[in-house]
Amino acid sequence: MNIALYSLVLFCWGTSWLAITFQLGEVAPQVSIAWRFLIASLILFGWCFIRGINLSFPWRSHLSWIVLGIFLFSVNYICIYFGSFYLASGLVALIFSTLTLFTVFNGFIFFKYPIRWPILIGGLVGIAGLAVIFSNEIRTTVWSLESGVVKGFIWVLVGTFFASIGTLLSGEMQARKMPLVQSNAFGMLYGSLLIVAYTGIGDIKFGFDVSYSYIVSLISLALFASVLGFGAYLKLVGNIGADKASYVFIFTPVIALLLSTLFEDYQWSQVGLVGVMLIIVGNVLVLFAKTKTVARD
Repeated sequence: MNIALYSLVLFCWGTSWLAITFQLGEVAPQVSIAWRFLIASLILFGWCFIRGINLSFPWRSHLSWIVLGIFLFSVNYICIYFGSFYLASGLVALIFSTLTLFTVFNGFIFFKYPIRWPILIGGLVGIAGLAVIFSNEIRTTVWSLESGVVKGFIWVLVGTFFASIGTLLSGEMQARKMPLVQSNAFGMLYGSLLIVAYTGIGDIKFGFDVSYSYIVSLISLALFASVLGFGAYLKLVGNIGADKASYVFIFTPVIALLLSTLFEDYQWSQVGLVGVMLIIVGNVLVLFAKTKTVARD
């Protein structure tokens, strides 16, 4: 089952890179993110209603889901959006891939999880592989305060930190037997509403693009990347641990590049293939890590 979940996450998030390109245009990216999670939450609520799944919970549960929405479905995306102003997409993917390392260390610092060394080492090998793949972008980037690259680096790093905390929080909620589907539904709802509030404060136009490409890509991102992608990923977090599951963020850019090879004529180099091999080696190391730590009482 875990292999199926892992494969589903790779498919949903690997293909989402193509869909996101159709979101860029008239609508501010923050607004598109708000629409995406709002639609995703409505899909999940609709599923719960059809299946007769309970949606009545105490206020403490809603507080947990508000926090989840802040860390996993809003602030992390806003930070990465700011970072993307200054960085090429390859660098954004590379920096965000450090989520595996953040998850290992944040789990140890904030949640008292032991550090699983095969995952830490596998994560470092995988990140090195991504660095090799995007070595040309790294080499041609002007690392100076004037260029804004350092500012972008910090923004994406902060977004990655938030995402790792959100991942760990979901694992904790599942350990406390909080239902995953309802947690995602309310978390995405609260996250989308927080982004709506942010756009109002930031004087960002809250619009919508009625073009066919925008609507289809938005629904695709809501259904596949958000409902199915996050559902499978966070279920994987509950099954094998946040640190082990987070390696998917290292592998996802490779899937995106493979699709780019098919649809955008992306050309692979020998160096790029070496990077892919490193990512596969890192993934093997992660897979051989022991089963996740048993949840604490």
